[in-house]
Amino acid sequence: MLPQCYPERDYMVASLTKVSIDKASAGQDRKETPDGSVPGLYLVVQPSGVKSFALRYRYGGKSKKLTLGRYPTLSLADARQKARQAKEQLSYGNNPARSTDNPEMFEAAFQSFIDRHVSQNKSGSETVRIFHHDLLPAFGSRRISDISKRDINALMDRIVDRGSPVMANRTLSAMRKFFVWAVSRDLAQHNPCEGLKPPVREKSRERILTDEEISWFWKASNDMGYPYGTYFQFLLLSAQRRAEVSDMTFDELEGDVWKIPGERSKNGKSHSVPLSDGLQDLIAGIPHTESYLFTSSGKKPVGNLGRAAGRLQVRMQAYANEDGKGDIQHWRLHDLRRTAASGMARCGVFQEVIERVQNRSSGAFAGVAGIYNRYEYEKEKRKALANYFTMISELIEEIHV
Repeated sequence: MLPQCYPERDYMVASLTKVSIDKASAGQDRKETPDGSVPGLYLVVQPSGVKSFALRYRYGGKSKKLTLGRYPTLSLADARQKARQAKEQLSYGNNPARSTDNPEMFEAAFQSFIDRHVSQNKSGSETVRIFHHDLLPAFGSRRISDISKRDINALMDRIVDRGSPVMANRTLSAMRKFFVWAVSRDLAQHNPCEGLKPPVREKSRERILTDEEISWFWKASNDMGYPYGTYFQFLLLSAQRRAEVSDMTFDELEGDVWKIPGERSKNGKSHSVPLSDGLQDLIAGIPHTESYLFTSSGKKPVGNLGRAAGRLQVRMQAYANEDGKGDIQHWRLHDLRRTAASGMARCGVFQEVIERVQNRSSGAFAGVAGIYNRYEYEKEKRKALANYFTMISELIEEIHV
């Protein structure tokens, strides 16, 4: 008899949904909730609140458990796909737990690539997300040697067709780096990504908000209120990165300075942000929690930032219509950081100071210059953010009149 999962146990069991998973709360003991859509698949909630997916099955007459990954890094759809792939291995008489340990299998090899190479890079979280979102569903149960140029092109086409051409470029880049690493480790004989070109040509963005758009932005943010409206205003005034602001905690505040630890910054370097009067006013209006400044639950930082930014732009367009203006050109949250840099330059702030304010390692502080110049520019950063806030305040008042 072939090894089996547990179809009887999950019969007539309700299917898991994103809503039910998000609502699942931790208890004193570990909780396991079966998924009615894929027999054997369970949501596991630890007492710590950590959520993950696991597949329970029988092999060799014994009960086995295969951990598939943590939620939300691994989505419900991807967990179901991984569970089905594992059950396919089971149908051939193979133990799916062992297949994930086989260095010749894509999943095991890429996980090793993450552990030994990607984890050392501050931008590694994006590669991990690509791995779980696109690469595992496509190649999770495949041998590295079986993945061809045609397979990779087909995946790129699917990502482009769903409306994510830039992500297709990122995915190809991740695959190219992985195969270079795999060849160097003698896990693959050749790199199927050689000769493949990025699906789309990317243009460097130059978008900044105009003076009128800043006015509409501020009024629309006021309408949204806390937490998202306050978050957007803080993002514009602080000139910092979106995740650094969204995950900001009260523990990082030291008087009138915000200390961003190195493990939370993109370049891995700790960073201090002097708090202008405007930033301090925003903080003063935030309900104090034990952790995050910008939170809806009090337990985790605000999420769905892109969707919230979309709602903000709808509100901005309404104000533009009231003023008899045309359609607002689409902008992204990162454009607020560029807008802030441009605003500080308008205030006469030197480029090297702007780079210090934004904790950038390029430009004036790239390479050897950055190694030898250890001056932190604290006084200059404080003056830059203060003058920038004054400019924004005068700009909003002038346009509102």
